[in-house]
Amino acid sequence: MRVLLISTNKIRVPRPALPIGLAYISAALKEAGHEVQMLDLLWEARELKAVLEALHTHKPDVVGVGVRNLDNLTFIDPVFFGPMTHKIVQCVRKHSSATVLLGGTGFSVEPQSMFDYARPDYGIAGEGEDSVVQLLDYLQRGVGDLSRISGLCWVDPADGCYRQNPTLGQVNVRALRPDRSLYDPRYFEETVAASTDLSRDTQPAIETLQTKRGCKLHCSYCIIKKTEGRSDRFKEPREVVEEIRAAMQDNPAVREFEVVDATFNYPLDYAMAVCEEMVRTELNVPWYCQLTPNAITPEFVALLERAGCIRVDLGTDSFSDAALEQLMKGFDMAKVAQVDALLRQSRIEFTHCVFLGGPGEGAKELRESVQAPLKYLRPHQIYANLGIRILSGTKLQRLAVKKGIISEDHNMFVPTFYVEPELLEDPETLGYVRDLYLSHKNWYLWWGLKGQDLHERSHQTRQRVLQMHRDYQDVMATQPPLRLRPSVPAPATTLPIRWMAAPTGAGATTPEVQP
Repeated sequence: MRVLLISTNKIRVPRPALPIGLAYISAALKEAGHEVQMLDLLWEARELKAVLEALHTHKPDVVGVGVRNLDNLTFIDPVFFGPMTHKIVQCVRKHSSATVLLGGTGFSVEPQSMFDYARPDYGIAGEGEDSVVQLLDYLQRGVGDLSRISGLCWVDPADGCYRQNPTLGQVNVRALRPDRSLYDPRYFEETVAASTDLSRDTQPAIETLQTKRGCKLHCSYCIIKKTEGRSDRFKEPREVVEEIRAAMQDNPAVREFEVVDATFNYPLDYAMAVCEEMVRTELNVPWYCQLTPNAITPEFVALLERAGCIRVDLGTDSFSDAALEQLMKGFDMAKVAQVDALLRQSRIEFTHCVFLGGPGEGAKELRESVQAPLKYLRPHQIYANLGIRILSGTKLQRLAVKKGIISEDHNMFVPTFYVEPELLEDPETLGYVRDLYLSHKNWYLWWGLKGQDLHERSHQTRQRVLQMHRDYQDVMATQPPLRLRPSVPAPATTLPIRWMAAPTGAGATTPEVQP
Protein backbone atom coordinates (compact mmCIF):
# COMPACT_ATOMS: atom_id res chain seq x y z
CA MET A 1 0.00 0.00 0.00
CA ARG A 2 1.05 3.61 -0.51
CA VAL A 3 1.45 5.33 2.86
CA LEU A 4 1.91 9.04 3.52
CA LEU A 5 3.27 9.82 6.97
CA ILE A 6 2.69 13.37 8.25
CA SER A 7 4.75 14.76 11.13
CA THR A 8 2.73 17.52 12.80
CA ASN A 9 5.39 18.69 15.27
CA LYS A 10 5.98 22.45 15.07
CA ILE A 11 8.13 22.90 18.20
CA ARG A 12 11.65 24.20 17.46
CA VAL A 13 12.71 24.94 21.06
CA PRO A 14 15.33 24.25 22.24
CA ARG A 15 16.10 22.69 18.84
CA PRO A 16 14.07 20.89 16.15
CA ALA A 17 13.51 17.29 17.24
CA LEU A 18 14.00 14.57 14.66
CA PRO A 19 10.71 12.67 14.06
CA ILE A 20 12.23 9.42 15.26
CA GLY A 21 8.83 7.95 16.10
CA LEU A 22 7.64 8.15 12.50
CA ALA A 23 11.06 6.93 11.35
CA TYR A 24 10.50 3.73 13.35
CA ILE A 25 7.02 3.39 11.82
CA SER A 26 8.41 3.89 8.32
CA ALA A 27 11.06 1.21 8.85
CA ALA A 28 8.40 -1.29 9.96
CA LEU A 29 6.16 -0.46 7.00
CA LYS A 30 8.94 -0.70 4.44
CA GLU A 31 10.08 -4.03 5.85
CA ALA A 32 6.49 -5.27 5.38
CA GLY A 33 6.61 -4.22 1.71
CA HIS A 34 4.71 -0.94 1.80
CA GLU A 35 5.68 2.25 -0.02
CA VAL A 36 6.26 5.20 2.33
CA GLN A 37 6.48 8.95 1.77
CA MET A 38 6.97 11.63 4.41
CA LEU A 39 5.61 15.14 4.89
CA ASP A 40 7.29 17.03 7.72
CA LEU A 41 5.19 20.08 8.65
CA LEU A 42 7.97 21.57 10.77
CA TRP A 43 9.32 23.08 7.57
CA GLU A 44 5.96 24.20 6.15
CA ALA A 45 4.53 27.65 6.80
CA ARG A 46 1.18 26.72 5.20
CA GLU A 47 0.40 23.29 6.60
CA LEU A 48 -2.87 22.50 4.81
CA LYS A 49 -1.48 23.62 1.45
CA ALA A 50 1.43 21.24 1.98
CA VAL A 51 -0.97 18.42 2.88
CA LEU A 52 -3.02 19.00 -0.27
CA GLU A 53 0.09 18.96 -2.45
CA ALA A 54 1.30 15.74 -0.84
CA LEU A 55 -2.09 14.08 -1.35
CA HIS A 56 -2.07 15.10 -5.01
CA THR A 57 1.53 13.99 -5.57
CA HIS A 58 1.59 10.68 -3.70
CA LYS A 59 -2.07 9.56 -3.91
CA PRO A 60 -1.77 7.51 -0.71
CA ASP A 61 -3.96 4.62 0.34
CA VAL A 62 -3.27 5.38 3.98
CA VAL A 63 -2.33 8.65 5.69
CA GLY A 64 -0.66 8.27 9.06
CA VAL A 65 -0.68 11.46 11.14
CA GLY A 66 1.98 11.50 13.85
CA VAL A 67 1.08 13.64 16.88
CA ARG A 68 4.21 14.22 18.97
CA ASN A 69 2.60 16.64 21.46
CA LEU A 70 -0.92 17.75 22.28
CA ASP A 71 0.48 21.17 23.13
CA ASN A 72 3.77 22.88 23.94
CA LEU A 73 3.47 22.03 27.67
CA THR A 74 4.15 25.67 28.60
CA PHE A 75 1.83 27.41 31.05
CA ILE A 76 3.27 30.87 30.47
CA ASP A 77 2.74 30.71 26.70
CA PRO A 78 0.38 27.78 25.91
CA VAL A 79 -0.14 26.60 22.34
CA PHE A 80 -2.67 23.83 21.62
CA PHE A 81 -1.92 21.62 18.60
CA GLY A 82 -5.24 19.74 18.59
CA PRO A 83 -6.94 22.12 16.13
CA MET A 84 -4.19 21.66 13.53
CA THR A 85 -4.49 17.88 13.75
CA HIS A 86 -8.26 18.14 13.41
CA LYS A 87 -7.90 20.29 10.28
CA ILE A 88 -5.37 17.89 8.75
CA VAL A 89 -7.71 14.93 9.24
CA GLN A 90 -10.64 16.84 7.75
CA CYS A 91 -8.47 17.96 4.82
CA VAL A 92 -7.47 14.38 4.03
CA ARG A 93 -11.08 13.22 4.28
CA LYS A 94 -12.29 15.96 1.94
CA HIS A 95 -9.62 15.63 -0.73
CA SER A 96 -8.71 11.94 -0.61
CA SER A 97 -10.19 8.49 -0.19
CA ALA A 98 -7.23 7.44 1.95
CA THR A 99 -7.73 5.74 5.30
CA VAL A 100 -6.70 8.12 8.09
CA LEU A 101 -4.66 6.83 11.03
CA LEU A 102 -3.57 8.82 14.11
CA GLY A 103 -0.68 7.87 16.37
CA GLY A 104 2.30 9.19 18.30
CA THR A 105 2.90 10.21 21.89
CA GLY A 106 0.39 13.06 21.77
CA PHE A 107 -2.37 10.74 20.61
CA SER A 108 -1.37 8.00 23.05
CA VAL A 109 -1.69 10.11 26.20
CA GLU A 110 -5.34 11.05 25.53
CA PRO A 111 -6.49 8.62 22.80
CA GLN A 112 -10.24 8.60 23.33
CA SER A 113 -10.57 12.38 23.50
CA MET A 114 -8.23 12.85 20.52
CA PHE A 115 -10.15 10.28 18.47
CA ASP A 116 -13.47 11.89 19.39
CA TYR A 117 -12.15 15.34 18.44
CA ALA A 118 -10.26 14.58 15.19
CA ARG A 119 -12.40 11.63 13.96
CA PRO A 120 -9.83 9.53 12.08
CA ASP A 121 -10.65 6.05 10.79
CA TYR A 122 -8.22 4.46 13.22
CA GLY A 123 -5.79 5.39 15.96
CA ILE A 124 -2.93 3.53 17.62
CA ALA A 125 -2.23 4.28 21.28
CA GLY A 126 1.23 3.31 22.47
CA GLU A 127 3.93 1.65 20.41
CA GLY A 128 2.91 1.41 16.78
CA GLU A 129 5.58 -0.54 14.89
CA ASP A 130 3.82 -3.91 15.08
CA SER A 131 0.29 -2.54 15.23
CA VAL A 132 0.52 -0.46 12.06
CA VAL A 133 1.74 -3.44 10.03
CA GLN A 134 -1.08 -5.61 11.37
CA LEU A 135 -3.63 -2.91 10.58
CA LEU A 136 -2.42 -2.51 7.01
CA ASP A 137 -2.51 -6.28 6.54
CA TYR A 138 -6.14 -6.15 7.60
CA LEU A 139 -6.95 -3.23 5.28
CA GLN A 140 -5.12 -4.71 2.30
CA ARG A 141 -5.93 -8.40 2.54
CA GLY A 142 -8.52 -8.77 5.26
CA VAL A 143 -5.97 -10.68 7.33
CA GLY A 144 -6.11 -10.46 11.10
CA ASP A 145 -8.46 -9.49 13.89
CA LEU A 146 -8.80 -5.80 14.78
CA SER A 147 -9.62 -6.65 18.38
CA ARG A 148 -6.17 -8.24 18.79
CA ILE A 149 -4.08 -5.29 17.53
CA SER A 150 -2.26 -3.60 20.43
CA GLY A 151 -3.57 -0.13 21.21
CA LEU A 152 -5.91 0.06 18.21
CA CYS A 153 -8.73 2.60 18.45
CA TRP A 154 -11.65 2.40 16.04
CA VAL A 155 -15.40 2.45 15.63
CA ASP A 156 -16.69 -1.10 15.43
CA PRO A 157 -19.07 -1.38 12.45
CA ALA A 158 -20.94 -4.17 14.25
CA ASP A 159 -22.48 -1.79 16.78
CA GLY A 160 -21.15 1.66 15.81
CA CYS A 161 -19.35 2.01 19.15
CA TYR A 162 -15.84 3.24 19.85
CA ARG A 163 -13.37 0.57 20.92
CA GLN A 164 -9.85 0.80 22.27
CA ASN A 165 -7.66 -2.27 22.65
CA PRO A 166 -5.23 -2.65 25.56
CA THR A 167 -1.70 -1.37 24.92
CA LEU A 168 0.61 -4.36 25.20
CA GLY A 169 4.07 -2.74 25.05
CA GLN A 170 5.68 -5.79 23.47
CA VAL A 171 7.62 -4.37 20.53
CA ASN A 172 11.04 -5.99 20.17
CA VAL A 173 13.33 -3.04 20.87
CA ARG A 174 16.42 -4.93 19.71
CA ALA A 175 14.99 -5.18 16.19
CA LEU A 176 14.19 -1.48 15.90
CA ARG A 177 16.16 0.73 13.50
CA PRO A 178 14.62 4.05 12.44
CA ASP A 179 14.33 4.83 8.75
CA ARG A 180 16.65 7.82 8.81
CA SER A 181 16.18 8.42 5.08
CA LEU A 182 12.93 10.20 6.02
CA TYR A 183 14.69 13.03 7.81
CA ASP A 184 14.76 16.40 6.06
CA PRO A 185 18.36 17.51 5.38
CA ARG A 186 17.64 20.80 7.12
CA TYR A 187 17.73 18.98 10.47
CA PHE A 188 21.45 18.50 9.94
CA GLU A 189 22.51 22.04 9.21
CA GLU A 190 24.54 23.84 11.86
CA THR A 191 22.33 26.61 13.18
CA VAL A 192 22.33 29.45 15.67
CA ALA A 193 21.46 28.07 19.10
CA ALA A 194 17.93 28.67 20.35
CA SER A 195 17.29 31.29 23.02
CA THR A 196 16.75 28.46 25.51
CA ASP A 197 20.24 27.05 24.92
CA LEU A 198 22.23 29.35 27.14
CA SER A 199 25.63 27.71 26.84
CA ARG A 200 26.19 27.63 23.07
CA ASP A 201 26.29 30.12 20.26
CA THR A 202 25.68 27.46 17.58
CA GLN A 203 23.94 24.10 17.42
CA PRO A 204 25.89 21.39 15.55
CA ALA A 205 24.00 18.77 13.56
CA ILE A 206 22.87 15.90 15.79
CA GLU A 207 21.39 12.42 15.43
CA THR A 208 19.17 10.59 17.94
CA LEU A 209 18.84 7.08 19.31
CA GLN A 210 16.69 5.13 21.75
CA THR A 211 18.54 2.50 23.76
CA LYS A 212 15.46 1.17 25.57
CA ARG A 213 11.74 1.60 26.13
CA GLY A 214 9.71 1.63 29.30
CA CYS A 215 10.38 3.16 32.71
CA LYS A 216 9.97 1.91 36.26
CA LEU A 217 10.16 5.31 37.95
CA HIS A 218 6.95 6.69 39.45
CA CYS A 219 6.98 10.45 38.82
CA SER A 220 3.49 11.76 39.62
CA TYR A 221 2.96 13.56 36.29
CA CYS A 222 4.46 10.98 33.91
CA ILE A 223 2.63 9.13 31.12
CA ILE A 224 5.45 6.82 29.93
CA LYS A 225 3.38 3.79 30.90
CA LYS A 226 0.81 4.88 28.27
CA THR A 227 3.35 5.40 25.51
CA GLU A 228 6.01 2.77 26.19
CA GLY A 229 4.86 0.63 29.13
CA ARG A 230 6.38 0.05 32.55
CA SER A 231 8.62 -2.90 31.71
CA ASP A 232 12.11 -2.00 30.52
CA ARG A 233 13.17 -3.50 27.18
CA PHE A 234 16.77 -2.96 26.12
CA LYS A 235 19.04 -3.00 23.12
CA GLU A 236 22.31 -4.78 23.65
CA PRO A 237 25.11 -2.25 24.33
CA ARG A 238 26.94 -3.56 21.27
CA GLU A 239 23.85 -2.84 19.13
CA VAL A 240 23.65 0.70 20.50
CA VAL A 241 27.23 1.47 19.47
CA GLU A 242 26.81 -0.17 16.07
CA GLU A 243 23.72 1.93 15.37
CA ILE A 244 25.52 5.14 16.31
CA ARG A 245 28.45 4.29 14.05
CA ALA A 246 26.20 3.38 11.13
CA ALA A 247 24.04 6.51 11.46
CA MET A 248 27.03 8.83 11.50
CA GLN A 249 28.74 7.06 8.61
CA ASP A 250 25.56 7.37 6.54
CA ASN A 251 25.30 11.10 7.30
CA PRO A 252 28.71 12.84 7.45
CA ALA A 253 27.01 16.12 8.44
CA VAL A 254 26.26 14.75 11.92
CA ARG A 255 28.62 15.95 14.64
CA GLU A 256 26.89 14.82 17.84
CA PHE A 257 24.44 12.23 19.10
CA GLU A 258 21.61 12.40 21.62
CA VAL A 259 20.23 9.43 23.52
CA VAL A 260 16.52 10.24 23.71
CA ASP A 261 15.50 7.71 26.35
CA ALA A 262 13.22 9.39 28.89
CA THR A 263 15.87 8.51 31.49
CA PHE A 264 19.16 7.05 30.27
CA ASN A 265 20.60 6.08 33.67
CA TYR A 266 17.71 4.08 35.11
CA PRO A 267 18.55 1.27 35.60
CA LEU A 268 22.11 2.35 36.26
CA ASP A 269 23.81 -0.96 35.44
CA TYR A 270 22.47 -0.88 31.88
CA ALA A 271 23.59 2.71 31.31
CA MET A 272 27.05 1.83 32.58
CA ALA A 273 27.18 -1.18 30.26
CA VAL A 274 26.38 1.06 27.25
CA CYS A 275 29.08 3.55 28.30
CA GLU A 276 31.61 0.77 28.82
CA GLU A 277 30.93 -0.49 25.30
CA MET A 278 31.48 3.02 23.92
CA VAL A 279 34.83 3.14 25.71
CA ARG A 280 35.84 -0.37 24.68
CA THR A 281 35.12 0.25 20.99
CA GLU A 282 36.61 3.76 21.04
CA LEU A 283 33.45 5.33 19.66
CA ASN A 284 34.77 8.87 20.15
CA VAL A 285 31.49 10.62 19.39
CA PRO A 286 30.23 13.61 21.46
CA TRP A 287 26.80 12.82 22.86
CA TYR A 288 24.30 13.86 25.50
CA CYS A 289 21.31 12.45 27.36
CA GLN A 290 18.70 12.91 30.10
CA LEU A 291 19.48 11.63 33.62
CA THR A 292 17.63 11.23 36.88
CA PRO A 293 19.57 12.32 39.99
CA ASN A 294 18.32 9.04 41.50
CA ALA A 295 21.11 7.00 39.94
CA ILE A 296 24.29 9.06 39.63
CA THR A 297 27.48 7.93 41.32
CA PRO A 298 31.11 9.13 41.10
CA GLU A 299 31.94 6.01 39.08
CA PHE A 300 29.13 6.70 36.61
CA VAL A 301 30.15 10.34 36.10
CA ALA A 302 33.74 9.27 35.42
CA LEU A 303 32.49 6.66 32.94
CA LEU A 304 30.26 9.20 31.17
CA GLU A 305 33.31 11.39 30.60
CA ARG A 306 35.40 8.52 29.25
CA ALA A 307 32.53 7.49 26.93
CA GLY A 308 32.40 10.95 25.32
CA CYS A 309 29.30 12.39 27.03
CA ILE A 310 29.53 16.17 26.85
CA ARG A 311 26.16 17.26 28.20
CA VAL A 312 23.33 16.02 30.44
CA ASP A 313 19.88 17.34 31.30
CA LEU A 314 18.90 16.43 34.86
CA GLY A 315 15.28 15.64 35.67
CA THR A 316 15.61 17.49 38.97
CA ASP A 317 12.04 18.82 38.76
CA SER A 318 12.24 20.99 41.90
CA PHE A 319 14.66 22.51 44.39
CA SER A 320 12.13 21.98 47.20
CA ASP A 321 11.98 18.85 49.34
CA ALA A 322 8.22 19.30 49.79
CA ALA A 323 7.66 19.41 46.04
CA LEU A 324 10.06 16.53 45.34
CA GLU A 325 8.06 14.37 47.73
CA GLN A 326 4.76 15.28 46.03
CA LEU A 327 6.26 14.60 42.60
CA MET A 328 7.41 11.16 43.83
CA LYS A 329 10.95 11.68 42.59
CA GLY A 330 12.63 9.35 45.07
CA PHE A 331 15.38 11.82 46.06
CA ASP A 332 15.75 15.02 48.03
CA MET A 333 17.74 18.25 47.78
CA ALA A 334 20.70 16.68 49.55
CA LYS A 335 20.97 14.24 46.65
CA VAL A 336 20.54 17.05 44.12
CA ALA A 337 23.41 18.98 45.73
CA GLN A 338 25.57 15.86 45.76
CA VAL A 339 24.94 15.22 42.05
CA ASP A 340 25.56 18.88 41.21
CA ALA A 341 28.94 18.70 42.97
CA LEU A 342 29.90 15.49 41.17
CA LEU A 343 29.12 16.91 37.74
CA ARG A 344 30.76 20.24 38.59
CA GLN A 345 34.02 18.37 39.13
CA SER A 346 33.75 16.82 35.65
CA ARG A 347 33.98 18.31 32.16
CA ILE A 348 30.34 17.46 31.46
CA GLU A 349 27.99 20.39 30.92
CA PHE A 350 24.82 19.95 32.93
CA THR A 351 21.38 21.53 33.23
CA HIS A 352 18.83 21.30 36.04
CA CYS A 353 15.33 21.08 34.54
CA VAL A 354 12.67 22.12 37.07
CA PHE A 355 9.03 23.03 37.53
CA LEU A 356 8.05 26.11 39.56
CA GLY A 357 4.84 26.24 41.56
CA GLY A 358 4.06 22.55 41.36
CA PRO A 359 2.45 20.51 44.17
CA GLY A 360 3.75 21.52 47.57
CA GLU A 361 5.46 24.66 46.27
CA GLY A 362 3.38 27.58 47.49
CA ALA A 363 4.67 31.12 47.86
CA LYS A 364 6.99 30.44 50.80
CA GLU A 365 8.36 27.22 49.33
CA LEU A 366 8.81 28.75 45.89
CA ARG A 367 10.87 31.62 47.23
CA GLU A 368 13.09 29.15 49.05
CA SER A 369 13.24 26.91 45.98
CA VAL A 370 14.46 29.60 43.58
CA GLN A 371 17.08 30.69 46.11
CA ALA A 372 18.42 27.15 46.57
CA PRO A 373 20.69 27.16 43.49
CA LEU A 374 22.41 30.28 44.79
CA LYS A 375 23.26 28.50 48.02
CA TYR A 376 23.96 24.91 47.01
CA LEU A 377 24.29 24.49 43.24
CA ARG A 378 26.48 25.63 40.35
CA PRO A 379 24.98 24.23 37.13
CA HIS A 380 25.83 25.43 33.65
CA GLN A 381 22.19 26.37 33.24
CA ILE A 382 18.74 26.03 34.76
CA TYR A 383 15.73 25.41 32.56
CA ALA A 384 12.41 26.06 34.31
CA ASN A 385 8.71 25.90 33.59
CA LEU A 386 6.03 27.58 35.66
CA GLY A 387 3.45 24.88 36.40
CA ILE A 388 3.11 21.31 35.14
CA ARG A 389 0.88 19.97 32.36
CA ILE A 390 -1.69 17.58 33.86
CA LEU A 391 -2.63 14.43 31.94
CA SER A 392 -5.21 11.80 32.73
CA GLY A 393 -4.40 8.69 34.72
CA THR A 394 -1.60 10.36 36.69
CA LYS A 395 -1.22 10.98 40.39
CA LEU A 396 -0.93 14.67 39.55
CA GLN A 397 -4.45 14.58 38.11
CA ARG A 398 -5.81 12.93 41.25
CA LEU A 399 -4.02 15.48 43.42
CA ALA A 400 -5.40 18.37 41.36
CA VAL A 401 -8.92 17.00 41.81
CA LYS A 402 -8.40 16.54 45.54
CA LYS A 403 -7.20 20.15 45.90
CA GLY A 404 -10.15 21.47 43.89
CA ILE A 405 -8.00 22.81 41.04
CA ILE A 406 -9.96 20.73 38.51
CA SER A 407 -13.15 18.66 38.62
CA GLU A 408 -13.21 14.87 38.33
CA ASP A 409 -14.65 15.02 34.80
CA HIS A 410 -12.15 17.64 33.59
CA ASN A 411 -11.08 16.95 30.00
CA MET A 412 -7.29 16.66 30.02
CA PHE A 413 -7.07 16.71 26.23
CA VAL A 414 -7.13 20.52 26.15
CA PRO A 415 -4.17 22.25 27.92
CA THR A 416 -4.52 21.98 31.69
CA PHE A 417 -1.85 22.94 34.19
CA TYR A 418 -1.09 22.47 37.86
CA VAL A 419 0.04 25.71 39.50
CA GLU A 420 -0.46 26.18 43.22
CA PRO A 421 -3.52 28.50 43.30
CA GLU A 422 -2.06 30.88 45.86
CA LEU A 423 0.78 31.74 43.46
CA LEU A 424 -1.58 32.91 40.75
CA GLU A 425 -2.89 35.57 43.14
CA ASP A 426 0.55 36.55 44.51
CA PRO A 427 2.12 39.19 42.25
CA GLU A 428 4.98 39.83 44.69
CA THR A 429 6.23 36.24 44.66
CA LEU A 430 5.85 35.89 40.89
CA GLY A 431 7.64 39.20 40.43
CA TYR A 432 10.44 38.00 42.68
CA VAL A 433 10.82 34.84 40.60
CA ARG A 434 10.83 36.82 37.37
CA ASP A 435 13.48 39.26 38.55
CA LEU A 436 15.71 36.51 39.93
CA TYR A 437 15.62 34.55 36.66
CA LEU A 438 16.33 37.67 34.62
CA SER A 439 19.33 38.46 36.81
CA HIS A 440 21.08 35.21 35.83
CA LYS A 441 22.16 34.78 32.22
CA ASN A 442 22.20 31.00 32.50
CA TRP A 443 18.71 30.67 34.01
CA TYR A 444 15.81 30.28 31.57
CA LEU A 445 12.09 30.55 32.28
CA TRP A 446 10.51 32.01 29.14
CA TRP A 447 11.86 33.84 26.11
CA GLY A 448 9.41 36.74 26.61
CA LEU A 449 10.02 37.14 30.33
CA LYS A 450 11.99 40.37 30.08
CA GLY A 451 9.07 42.34 28.69
CA GLN A 452 6.27 40.79 30.73
CA ASP A 453 4.91 40.93 34.27
CA LEU A 454 4.67 37.27 35.32
CA HIS A 455 1.49 37.76 37.37
CA GLU A 456 -0.25 39.53 34.50
CA ARG A 457 1.01 36.88 32.09
CA SER A 458 -0.47 34.15 34.30
CA HIS A 459 -3.82 35.97 34.24
CA GLN A 460 -3.68 36.13 30.44
CA THR A 461 -2.84 32.43 30.27
CA ARG A 462 -5.94 31.51 32.24
CA GLN A 463 -8.06 33.46 29.78
CA ARG A 464 -6.32 31.83 26.79
CA VAL A 465 -6.83 28.36 28.24
CA LEU A 466 -10.49 29.12 28.90
CA GLN A 467 -10.85 30.14 25.25
CA MET A 468 -9.15 26.91 24.13
CA HIS A 469 -11.75 24.94 26.08
CA ARG A 470 -14.55 26.98 24.51
CA ASP A 471 -13.15 26.45 21.03
CA TYR A 472 -12.92 22.73 21.74
CA GLN A 473 -16.55 22.71 22.85
CA ASP A 474 -17.58 24.54 19.68
CA VAL A 475 -15.94 21.87 17.51
CA MET A 476 -17.53 19.05 19.49
CA ALA A 477 -20.95 20.66 19.13
CA THR A 478 -20.72 20.27 15.33
CA GLN A 479 -20.02 16.52 15.46
CA PRO A 480 -22.33 13.62 16.30
CA PRO A 481 -21.45 12.14 19.70
CA LEU A 482 -18.98 9.28 19.71
CA ARG A 483 -20.96 6.21 20.73
CA LEU A 484 -19.36 4.41 23.66
CA ARG A 485 -19.96 1.01 25.13
CA PRO A 486 -21.43 1.29 28.63
CA SER A 487 -18.19 0.21 30.31
CA VAL A 488 -16.22 3.06 28.72
CA PRO A 489 -16.60 6.49 30.41
CA ALA A 490 -17.45 9.32 28.03
CA PRO A 491 -14.93 12.16 27.73
CA ALA A 492 -15.95 15.44 29.33
CA THR A 493 -17.65 17.84 26.92
CA THR A 494 -18.59 20.60 29.35
CA LEU A 495 -16.22 23.42 30.14
CA PRO A 496 -13.82 21.87 32.68
CA ILE A 497 -13.22 24.94 34.78
CA ARG A 498 -13.29 26.11 38.33
CA TRP A 499 -14.85 29.56 38.56
CA MET A 500 -13.02 31.97 40.83
CA ALA A 501 -13.74 35.57 41.71
CA ALA A 502 -10.95 37.98 40.84
CA PRO A 503 -11.16 41.73 41.45
CA THR A 504 -11.25 43.91 38.34
CA GLY A 505 -12.26 47.10 40.01
CA ALA A 506 -13.84 48.45 43.20
CA GLY A 507 -16.21 45.75 44.39
CA ALA A 508 -16.28 44.03 41.00
CA THR A 509 -15.64 40.36 40.21
CA THR A 510 -15.21 38.43 36.99
CA PRO A 511 -15.09 34.67 36.37
CA GLU A 512 -11.69 33.22 35.59
CA VAL A 513 -10.47 29.77 34.69
CA GLN A 514 -8.09 27.75 36.85
CA PRO A 515 -6.32 25.89 34.04
